Amino acid sequence: MNEKLKISLLAITLSLWIVAGVFVHSAWANENFAVEIVDSTIEVSVGFDGSTIEIFGDRQNPRADLVIMVEGPHKDITIWKKERILGAWVNRYYMTFKDMPIYYNYASTVMSKGNKLKALFYNKRIGHEALFASLQTRGAIENDEVYKKALLEQKRKQGVYFDKPAKINFISDHLFRVSFDVPPSAQTGDYKIHSFLIENGRVTQEKVDALKVKQVGVNALVVYEAKKHSVRYAFIVIILALFSGWFASIVKVRP
Repeated sequence: MNEKLKISLLAITLSLWIVAGVFVHSAWANENFAVEIVDSTIEVSVGFDGSTIEIFGDRQNPRADLVIMVEGPHKDITIWKKERILGAWVNRYYMTFKDMPIYYNYASTVMSKGNKLKALFYNKRIGHEALFASLQTRGAIENDEVYKKALLEQKRKQGVYFDKPAKINFISDHLFRVSFDVPPSAQTGDYKIHSFLIENGRVTQEKVDALKVKQVGVNALVVYEAKKHSVRYAFIVIILALFSGWFASIVKVRP
């Protein structure tokens, strides 16, 4: 089943739920917020050119605000700054951002933020400013803002951070859809999708869903061999490199 068909079927299903009143009479009777991911797994194979995270949902209160946030696996990221010493450019100053998501994007219906909403966004790590505010850092630095800007620029060039929040599109007063682009450079691992329903300046409901980006096919085999059988993998790579060099030396290209 292709992705477009999955999206169409899910949209129809959610619409039927709303019309039939399933949200009122089902197990979700006491809830006023529902979110579903079209596909909770993204497969990375040879020739992977990116993908899209498609999310559908329903909010019963049309005046409530929504925030959908996606973050990838976390790791420490070090940003270096070079300085000219004795005529050579060398890495001297650095800052390490600890426990940083390697992919980060969010969508929001919040148009303006007062002090209460700003505090909420900081507390929930929504937005780049909040993300940096809650991170631990260490390093030999001159000005931490320089390193923050360098990190954002680097990640934006890689396509894993974004200049503006994604858009939440409303199919009706209640039913909504949001899409997040996943570039070819996105790393594999476990991702989390945080969904917030905000009413009167506070989060009234929150959901966390899992998304997995994984290697399949030849890519998965290579990664498995490299991690689980590193000596054998290194030996095979060396043999292939030697064979390629030998083969190239005996091939004669005639004009």
